[in-house]
This record gives sequence, C-alpha cells and structure tokens, in this order.
Amino acid sequence: MTENIDALGDLATGALLARAVEPGAGEGQGIVSGACRNCGVALSGPYCSACGQKAQVHRTLGEFAHDIAHGVFHFDGKIWRTLPLLAWRPGDLTRRYVHGERAKFVSPFALFLFSVFLMVAVFGWAGPAGPTLGAPLSAQQAASARTQELADLATEIARLEALKKASTSASSVWIDGELNRIRAHRVAVQNAPLARTGREAAESGLAVVRLKAQAELAGLKARRAEALKAGRSVAELDQDIAALETGQKFMMGAAGTLGPEGFQVDRLKIDLGIPALNALIRHGLQNPQLTLYKIQSNAYKFSWALIPISVPFVWLLFFWRRDLHLFDHAVFVTYSIAFMSLLASACVLAIQFPTTAFAGGVLLILYPVFHMYRQLRGAYHIGRGGAALRTALLAGFSAAALLLFGTLVLALGLTH
Repeated sequence: MTENIDALGDLATGALLARAVEPGAGEGQGIVSGACRNCGVALSGPYCSACGQKAQVHRTLGEFAHDIAHGVFHFDGKIWRTLPLLAWRPGDLTRRYVHGERAKFVSPFALFLFSVFLMVAVFGWAGPAGPTLGAPLSAQQAASARTQELADLATEIARLEALKKASTSASSVWIDGELNRIRAHRVAVQNAPLARTGREAAESGLAVVRLKAQAELAGLKARRAEALKAGRSVAELDQDIAALETGQKFMMGAAGTLGPEGFQVDRLKIDLGIPALNALIRHGLQNPQLTLYKIQSNAYKFSWALIPISVPFVWLLFFWRRDLHLFDHAVFVTYSIAFMSLLASACVLAIQFPTTAFAGGVLLILYPVFHMYRQLRGAYHIGRGGAALRTALLAGFSAAALLLFGTLVLALGLTH
C-alpha cells in the first residue's frame, strides 16, 4: 500500500513539474474583458498584457481542486496532438517543433519530466515489494524454511556419501570431515528454535549454502592434490578454486548485511587499480541498503543529465551539416528519451497482465530501434540507407550514454 501511494506521489510531482515548465500558449482560453485584478490594466485576452496574471481568478475550493487536477492530469489539448505524433511520426514532431510549431505541442522537456516521473511511479508499483527481512514470519513460513534447509543438507549428505563409495580410501579422508560437519549442522538445525523473522531465516539458509560451498572447495583441493601427485596440470583446478573462494568471500559479506554488524568489508579484497575508487566502493558496501537507496534516488533526480550526455552522440551523426544546430539535436534527444520512458511504462504495465504480457515484451524489445529509425529519417530528411546506418550507430551510442549515466549515478551514490 505504501509503495502505491509513493508511486502516485511521484506521478503527481512529475505532472506538476511538467506543467510548471510548459508554455501556456495554444490552449484555447477565451477572451476576457474588464480590468486586471493585479495591476488594473484593461484586459484583452486570457492574460494581462502588462503583468501576465491570468484574467480569470477565483476563490472557491472547488476551483482550487480543479487547478490541481488540471496540472496533474492534463496539458489541455496539446497532449492529444503530441502523443500520436511522438509514437508513430516522431521525426515530423521533432522537425515541426524545431522549425517553430510549438504552441500546439507539449514541449520536449515538459514531456520528458512527466514521462520520467511516470516511469518511476509505474516501476515502483510493479516492482517487487515483498516483506522486509525484519518482518515476523508465520509458524508455517518458519517451518517451511526449516524443511527446505534440512532437505538441502540431506541432499548434500547423500552426494558426499555417494562420492565416498566411488572413491579410494586414501582420497576420501576429506569427505569424512565434510560429512561430520554437515551432519552436525543438520542436528543443530533440527534442535534450534524456529526462525522468528525473515532475517533469521535468511541467515540460517545462507549458512547451509556456505557449508555446501565449503564441501565443494574441499573436494576441489583434494582433486588438485591428486593431480599434482600424478604430475597432471592443475591450472584449471586453480581457476575453479579461486572462483569458489571469491564466491565464499562475497557470501560472508552478504551474511554481514543480514546481521547488525553491517557488511564485512574487511573480508573483501577489492582492487580495481585505483585506490580512491577502491575506498569509495568499500565505503558504500559498509551500508549497502543506504547506498542502493541513494543510487535509485539519484537515477531519477539526475535523469535530465541523459540529455547533455546524449546530444554530442547525435551531433556526431551529422557533424558536417551546417544547417543543423545543437538545439535541433537536443529536441531530438529529449523527445526520444521521453518516448522511451513512456514506452517502458506502458510495456511494464502490459507485462503485469497475462493477456497482454507477450505483446508488451515484444514491443519493449523491438519498437525502440524502429522508433529511432523513424525519428532519424523524419527529423533530418535522410534516406532509408542513411537512416538505417545511423540507427545502428545510435543504438550503440545510446548504450554508451546509458553507461556514462549509470557511472554518474553510481559515483553520486558512493560519494554523497
């Protein structure tokens, strides 16, 4: 319920912000006579020619509520002229806006703001919102978690026992040690009280996973010793051992996030070759939940940065054309991002329902590239071949722009 309210709040905020930056021209208000209530100048239209105040003022609660609903839910007739063109003839919309037909369409940035906040709201509503780790478990849930742990332990014991039967007595010493540890843990699980919260159940389940990983690691080390004794190459086994040891370190860190002591960053060997970056990542991992929240928050707060990041890439497609300006590319990029956000929102909603899930998935995968092609061809008056080539380049540039944006958001999440 809270997630749905937050989603509606995000949507309303985006619509109000979009309305705030949207020009009021071209909305068909009638002529109003009389004098301006603010400065006294004679009125000849819906706004005062001297101070700009609206000619029609009101003092009723109903009209106040109407203003809010008007700002949140609609851009008058502009939206119905803009969306069909944006969806099917985006190049025409871009070209017409660039060349001066602006009063009849929603401006690129206003539509961008609304679409981004709509996408945040839809993703917030459709995303997983399961119980937190601290939420109490029912007796049935706790019993089910224990049953699963015991079944996993029994499977691992059966695997090790079968492995012992197939091994020589000399090579099965490690198996006895692992069997003793896992059997002892099974007894401990059977005798322990049922988990009271999701966190306790997760910690207990993770302990079983770690035991199985330790048994696998012991087996790899035993095989390595045998290979060395026989004079065979151990390079592949060394790689497997290193990978499993790295996985164990991250499991230990994950266990730390479930407990009160925080992420055990001292057990993680992070070295990306840049000491300052290593320090930032380790700092973020000390409180991964907070870091993730900051990254998610920054992703839409700084979504506008996608526009200046993307414009140079589009300029590269036409850098030799003197008739084009950066403004033209900015309009192209902003309308394109707005459409992609609206498409993602519509497809995510469609995927939630069985009857429309397939169509939503297909549209989400195929239509963005087709839309790029249509917008490039219509906005820049280029032929099919040129549009197809630039579409392929633009798809790669879009991935690069998203990567740069993701890096920016990640950096902001780690440093603030």
